[in-house]
Amino acid sequence: MPSGKRAREQRQQAATAPPPVRSKGGPGGARQASPRTLAIAGGVILLVIVAVVLGIVLTQNSSGGGAGGDSKTIYLASGTPATGSSSSATALSQSAFVEKTLKGIPQNGLVLGKPNAPVTLIEYIDLQCPVCASFVTTEVPTLIDKYVRPGQLKIKMQPWNILDAIHGTVDSLRGQKATIGAGDQNKAFNFSDVLYWNQATEGTDWLTDGTASNIAASVDGMNTAQWVKDANSPATAQTIKQIDSYANAHYVANAQFSGTPTIFLQKGTEAPKFYFVGLPDLANLEAAINADLK
Repeated sequence: MPSGKRAREQRQQAATAPPPVRSKGGPGGARQASPRTLAIAGGVILLVIVAVVLGIVLTQNSSGGGAGGDSKTIYLASGTPATGSSSSATALSQSAFVEKTLKGIPQNGLVLGKPNAPVTLIEYIDLQCPVCASFVTTEVPTLIDKYVRPGQLKIKMQPWNILDAIHGTVDSLRGQKATIGAGDQNKAFNFSDVLYWNQATEGTDWLTDGTASNIAASVDGMNTAQWVKDANSPATAQTIKQIDSYANAHYVANAQFSGTPTIFLQKGTEAPKFYFVGLPDLANLEAAINADLK
């Protein structure tokens, strides 16, 4: 009787032995596996393939959307810090500048500035729009220092999706969701500004889960787990529906709502007045704000 060790060795040899073969009378007496063995092996291979595919899908759903990470749902990328910081070694470009620019200015959801500011600038923006990025990075900081911080102007952001339909992407939608979700922590402008400073080429599926998570992690005090939960919430979906429905219903070719940014100015409680579509001349925009302040 073989020893326990020898028995184990025999079982292992049997398990790893090649499948039984039989001659099918082919040229040169080629050896082929029996149909029964092939069927069993094929079933095992199929199970392995299914397991691998399921593993990939589950990994994508848990750590962020696969190739490009671009699905309608935003996932928090693996390794994202629980709390964001603009001073961390991994913070994105201009995060510290954004924090300094906005520090101390009240935010309430999608509104930046003191609630009783006499003039409101309403901006309909698309988060993958390069012209919007130019407006936010080259002109808005001046408006913040000159008008928002002193309490003369507040800015109301309306994230609008107009570019996904053109490019077949979901970056505009994901940008809406991510920014509105950040607004639930009163950090919408921090998030959108860091996004615009680090914006990639329009229509390239660039706003991946990793990118969105890096932006959130670059905002001081951002609770990243709560952010992604809020971004995907029914309340955020309802806000998006309201903004898109209103803007799309008022779309007029070559006039207001024909593109982004679409800018309105509102004096006190008066009805908002259309100002401009596209990148405005900063001096002219300041003149219009000054006129409403009189």
